[in-house]
Order: sequence, then C-alpha cells, then structure tokens
Amino acid sequence: MANKEIERKIAVIFATDVVGYSKSIEKNEDQTIKNFRVCKKILEDLFKEHDGRIFNTAGDSVLAEFSSAVSAVICATEFQRLMKERNESETSDLKMEFRVGINMGDVVVEGDNLYGDGVNIAARLEALAQANGVCLSRSVHEFINKKMDFLFNDLGEQTVKDNKFHAFDVVIDDSHKRTVKTKAKSKVPLIAAIVGILGLGIGGYAYYNFSIKDTDQKYGKTVETSSDRPAILVMPFANQSGKKENDYIGNGMTSHLITTLSQHEQLLVLGKSTGEYLQKSQVSDEEIVKKYGVQFVLGGGIQISGSKTRINVELKDLAKNVIIWSEIYDFSEDDIFKIQDQLGSSVLSHLQIEITQGGVEDTASKRLFTPEVYKNRLLSTTAFQLMTPEGHYEAERLWEINKKLEPDNFYLDTDRSWQLAQKTWLGISKNPQKDLIKAQKLALAVLEKDPEHVAAMSIAATVEQILGDFDAACGRIDKMSILSEEVVDIAMVAEVQRSCGDYDESIGTYEKVHRIAPHYSAWVKVYYLYAIMMKTFEEKSVNYEKAKIYAMQHSNKDYLYTGASETFHTVLAYIHHKEGDAKLAKDNFEKQKTMKNSITKWWIENFDFINTRSKEFMNDYIKVLQSLGMPDQ
Repeated sequence: MANKEIERKIAVIFATDVVGYSKSIEKNEDQTIKNFRVCKKILEDLFKEHDGRIFNTAGDSVLAEFSSAVSAVICATEFQRLMKERNESETSDLKMEFRVGINMGDVVVEGDNLYGDGVNIAARLEALAQANGVCLSRSVHEFINKKMDFLFNDLGEQTVKDNKFHAFDVVIDDSHKRTVKTKAKSKVPLIAAIVGILGLGIGGYAYYNFSIKDTDQKYGKTVETSSDRPAILVMPFANQSGKKENDYIGNGMTSHLITTLSQHEQLLVLGKSTGEYLQKSQVSDEEIVKKYGVQFVLGGGIQISGSKTRINVELKDLAKNVIIWSEIYDFSEDDIFKIQDQLGSSVLSHLQIEITQGGVEDTASKRLFTPEVYKNRLLSTTAFQLMTPEGHYEAERLWEINKKLEPDNFYLDTDRSWQLAQKTWLGISKNPQKDLIKAQKLALAVLEKDPEHVAAMSIAATVEQILGDFDAACGRIDKMSILSEEVVDIAMVAEVQRSCGDYDESIGTYEKVHRIAPHYSAWVKVYYLYAIMMKTFEEKSVNYEKAKIYAMQHSNKDYLYTGASETFHTVLAYIHHKEGDAKLAKDNFEKQKTMKNSITKWWIENFDFINTRSKEFMNDYIKVLQSLGMPDQ
C-alpha cells in the first residue's frame, strides 16, 4: 500500500459553506439543520444538472468536483441567485446565506475523495468570498473570462501559508462590487515542547497590559455577537506621520481606550483583534452592525511632528449613521497620560455612561510610568510580539534602559518575567527550568506589592501550569476573572479553568471570548474544543455532537496558529471512531496528514495536553489516534 503510486489529476473544485452557521445553531439548532437540508437539496439538484459531484461534506461545508470550469461557475451563480430569491421570500428564521470558492488545479485522488492544494485553495477562496458571493482563482477566471458574460472584482494576489493565488469575485449584482488588499504572508514559529502552555501565554499575553495582534485565520468567517449591552468597537488609531517608528503611539492609545472602556459593565467592548481584522478587511458599516452587533465605533488618526503630537478622534453611532462626537487634541509627549484619560472620559460621557470610582482616573494612577518609560514599553511590546530571537533581545535591551531610568519601579519586573519565559519558548534559554522559576519569582514578588496586578497574575499562572503547580494556578482564577474584562485575560482564565478540570466554567469563559473577539487567535478555538471533548469524556457520554459540529465548522479553514486545522481533523477522527464510523475516522485522520503540521503523539503529549491536571482523556485520545496510524514523532 505504501508503495502504491499516488494518483493525481486536474479538477475544478467547488467549495461552499453557510455564513453564520454556528450562531444559527446556537439560536435554533433544529430549525437550522432543517433549513440547511432544504438548501443542500437545492445545491445537489444543481450539481446533477451541471455534472458536479460531491466528494466531501463536513457540517455546513460541501466540497464538489466539476470537469468543467464553466459548468462550476454557472452552477455557483445559479445557486446564489436561487438562495437570494429564497431569502427574500422567507422569514428571517428560514434565511440562509452561502459563500462559494472555485479553483482549478492539481488534486490527489484517494477513492472517491480528493486532497491537495487544488482543494485547499478552493476552501480559502470560499472563506475570502462575500456572503451570497462567488470567488474564483486566476486559473478559473482565465478559462471562463471570454466564455461568460460576467463582471469581476480583481482582488489581487493573496498569500496563505505556502499557497499564493490570484483571486477574483464574480459580480453577480451591484452588492458584490469591492476591493480587497493583498494579504502578506505571516509566519508563526513552532513553540518548544517544554513550554507548550506558553503558546497560550503569548495568546493571553498580559506582559504590558496590551492585547496581542490577532493571529487567527486570515480569511475567517465573521462570527456574530450578541449582548444586552450596547457594543463598541475601537478601531486601530492610524499612524498618519508616515514613519513606522511612530506606530507605538497609536497602538498604545488603542489599547488604553479598550482597557478603559472595558471596565464599565454598561458596555460590551470588542477585542483589539476584531478592530484589526475589520480594518484590514475593509468591512462596511452595515456589515459591522449586522454581523457583529456593534452600535458604536471609535477611531481616529495620529500625527507626530517633533515633540508635538496631534490626535483626531471620532465616535460614530453606526445604527443611526451619525457622528456623535469628534475632537482634535494637540499635546506634547509629557502630556500623553492626561490626554489618554481625557479621551476615555469624553467617550464615556458622550455614551452617557457614568464614570464611577475605579474608572479612568484610577487606571491612570496605577500606570506609574514616566512618558519615556511608557514609550520604551510600547516599543518593547512590538519587539516582543515578533516572537523572534532578534525581537526578544530588543525587548530585553529596552527593559534594561527602563530599569536604569526607574530602578525602584517593581511593575517593570512583570515585563522581565515575561521575557524570561519567552526565552524558553524561543529556544534561546541556556537553562529553561531556571529561567521559568525566576520568571515565577518575579511575578510573585510583584503580586506581594500589588495583589491585584493582572499581568503578574497571568504570567504567574502560566508558569505554574508549566511547572505542574495546578493548585497555585487554579487558585488565581476567581480573582483574575473579576479584575479584568480584557480579551487576553479572559482567554487565560478559560485556559487555566480547562487545565484545572473546571470544564463547564472553561467552556462558558471561552464562549465569552468568542463574543467579544471572534477573530482572536485560533488557539482559543482549539482549546475550547478540547474543553468540550474533555467534559464529554469525563461525563462518560457518547454524545459528541456539539464537539463534532464545531470541529466540522473549522476543519477546512486556514489558520496561522500552528497545528489548528490539523487538530480539528484529528478530533473528528477520534469522534467518528467513537461513533463506530471507521471510514470517516480514517478519512479525517488521513486528511490532516496532508497538511503542514501532521499530529504526532509527541505533539499531543508535549504541546496540546502538557497543561492539564487530568490525563485520562489525553491517554484515550492518543490510543484511538495510534490505532489510526499516528506516529510517535
């Protein structure tokens, strides 16, 4: 079998799935499933008419093969027109929208199934497509351009992992006219096994009390949010000075405002990653309101000239399409804290939210940094988040400068604690155990002087999990959850809850992250799924339906987080094995083997489950996957 020649061919791949399927499932599972079956039947009838063949389905996703690019595009556009007509005639509960991606390329044939880049690119085109839209690769566009009477949006070259492709929208109607900027390739290094949990630490990075950049899937589906509170989105403040070295002020201003607004229960504040995603994706105001439940957007730009800085800020009510408030501030570097607090107070005032004790002014009083040190910390944050040895050494250099400027400022020791931990996951530590223990001691020393310092709690809990001191890590949860409403802290709480075996609490906390930061790092999705699986296993239940649906929804997406897509497929393999479906179990396990980071026993033991008090599920998980052919290394 191992010597059997791999069968390849050129095929046209049609990929589609439902927009907002998970949210619909949460609202009304039975109706959503019935609704999808009706739509899928329409699609299947069109496939028969246009000589398409379904070769894979997963949850709301459908993959089909065509021998003709023309037939595939006709089928796709007809399907979207039929869906539009149906949606216009049905009630809101019955409406359903789809995205379609079509690629023509080389595929690997295994029985009735197809694999390879030809399939992967189709799935990535689908994720790039608009709701009710169709997105094509260049190969398909060139083939049909002169054969079919369509207009197209040229979206330019897109790069995802090792795949580069030129994308085009089919302009079915005027609502599909748009442009999309080229996405740059991103790299995420493999994290050292000894500190697998620190992959979460960087996701839950409280090192400077600022949110980490979004590292989620590049072309992810929009996840709807809902809340009884009005939702506000803080867009990244644009650096208008033309000098990249000035980015730090906008980053700091954005993070500060998110922190300030998050302290007030009357508001639901979306995470920084959401603003970054929407800014890059050029999502319209109408889509932000509809798909994210956002009523207010705060944004602005920053200009720097010498020692003077100008910030213009605008608060917009998207629901009413009116600008509530706008202002221009001119200030020197020494006044940055005062301006930050003025901004926070003004936003809250125009939102008619009362500033209570412990609000804006209290936040400023706890900062305890001079403007120069504050600037260095912002620059250090940027360097640290590169997750490279060069970035790490730059962060250390800036910390040493800060320590000389403020030798008695113990808050700087939190920064050093995170740096020592980073040395281990970058593999540049000469003694990882020693550095981790030192990181822990520094964090604990900060907590002795300020018991409510969330950044110190986060690094302490992170290191304690790595060192296997679950009692200590778990003991910090309640306090962390009370003290912070920031995404990074909430995500860290969820992970500690999971590692401690508090699965119900962990699931609920992860779902809170999903609401306020739907495009946050894929590690949240991976460990949320594990929490569901571990709860199901502990209860000795055979009903893995919730986990299966979630894994299906995410299994064919492209994630920057190492091993995420592969993990979703291995989980599906495990579930299908438990359900007695040997074929689907094998198919999903083989699918992940074709991806960049095929899962091994070493990976599960030293990365996925190094940070868990309970090993029962891990051992059963490994046993099942080994029976499907998982190697040790």
